[in-house]
Amino acid sequence: MDAGNALFKHPYVVQSKREHLEAVAQAIIESYNVMGLQVMNVGASDLGAGEEFILSMEEIAEFPMISANITGVDSTKNLFDPYVILKTHDQTLGFVGVSTGDKRLKEFTFSDPIEAAKQAVEKISSKVDLVFLMANVDDKMELLLAEEVDGIDFIIRSNTRSVQKNPKQHNGTVVIRIGSQGKYAGVLDIRKVDAVSEMKNVSLQYKRIKFSQDRLKAMSKGLDEGMSLEDHYADDENRLKLIAKLRNDLETNQDLIKKLKNSYHLEVISLNDKIEDTPEVAEIVKEYMPKKKEHTEKH
Repeated sequence: MDAGNALFKHPYVVQSKREHLEAVAQAIIESYNVMGLQVMNVGASDLGAGEEFILSMEEIAEFPMISANITGVDSTKNLFDPYVILKTHDQTLGFVGVSTGDKRLKEFTFSDPIEAAKQAVEKISSKVDLVFLMANVDDKMELLLAEEVDGIDFIIRSNTRSVQKNPKQHNGTVVIRIGSQGKYAGVLDIRKVDAVSEMKNVSLQYKRIKFSQDRLKAMSKGLDEGMSLEDHYADDENRLKLIAKLRNDLETNQDLIKKLKNSYHLEVISLNDKIEDTPEVAEIVKEYMPKKKEHTEKH
């Protein structure tokens, strides 16, 4: 999912760079198609090239673009569907999109995000197991949405440079922030058993589980097949104590997660040079962005 502001850095496009920037935006949409994006909220910066361009991108996209509060300046009809409902193997998920907009966007109007979110959430809340609000908003509006719109389980926030590896909760709503400009990706794992129990953040437990597993794995390197760590370090009392502690921590944290009915954890992944390019996406970049290299060579 993408919460908005993926296509352009600003809510306007400089005319002298329009051709290049529009090619970059199209490359992003084509890449999202390859990556299997499920839903994209339209943010203010996504509208920088105007109504005609964003609607042409919607035609290319193999995923829904949503917004509950964006209309054309001469229309009262939403330009995009306000929400989308997606089904996984065991859950039905609802996604609503809102944006605070930008006064420089003369072709568009933006209704109140809070009222738009209330109306859309009310329409889908009885049909889904979880409600996600994709919010291209500032900090103040984020807080207002969490406090005033009932029925939101998660706010997926864009228009922020903040990266919160340990998500915060406001009024029972979990807020996910993973920075800007595609520098990070987030993997959100959710376990929901009932509609009553509060969502508990078990990110710390998963970190401790990974730490214990990694330490035990490192200590197991070079062991003969079938030999246990306890047998290998039978004469090393300190090592045996460490092994016992790691196994106990591992079991304790795994048991805690199992006992909780509703829980989630977030893994934030830095998209740096260690992450290899997908060949299909690399081809799209090569096809749509050839002029970037030319521009660099000339200057």
